[in-house]
Amino acid sequence: MALRTLPAAARRRTAALWFAAFALLSTLLFFLRLSMASHAVILYIVLPSLAAGIAGYIWGGAILDSSHVKTYGQAVLRGLAVSAGAYAIFAVLYACELPMLEGQWSLGRVGSLFLFTLMLGILMGGPLAAVTGMISGITLFRFARHLFAERDGQASEERSV
Repeated sequence: MALRTLPAAARRRTAALWFAAFALLSTLLFFLRLSMASHAVILYIVLPSLAAGIAGYIWGGAILDSSHVKTYGQAVLRGLAVSAGAYAIFAVLYACELPMLEGQWSLGRVGSLFLFTLMLGILMGGPLAAVTGMISGITLFRFARHLFAERDGQASEERSV
């Protein structure tokens, strides 16, 4: 079954897994040499991967739809948009989770933590998220095109026999 025949929900799930896996890989590589407490692993590895999966599910499935994304440039831009959305989702998750994991923050500071993460967190996380999103978009697009070519090639060979 070619990807273009997959229902939208299957494309969304595939994109969610793809973007979450790339986010997990990039954050693991970024924090590889640091020894981290378990709550830091949740905040800086699990939450970005979860946010990327959510954003991939919401906006990334279009990369697998050849009627929406037709070129590598469009795939890069879509991947960048998914990573921007993932960063915004991460900021919400981070602001809500930090008070629960660390005692010195109160739930009353969630709004200021959200703004703090959006404004200053972008300095460290923004470039990583942007590069990861663009690479994810390109590779997902290439993966889809490889399967299309493979399926189309098999179908054309079967017709000619």
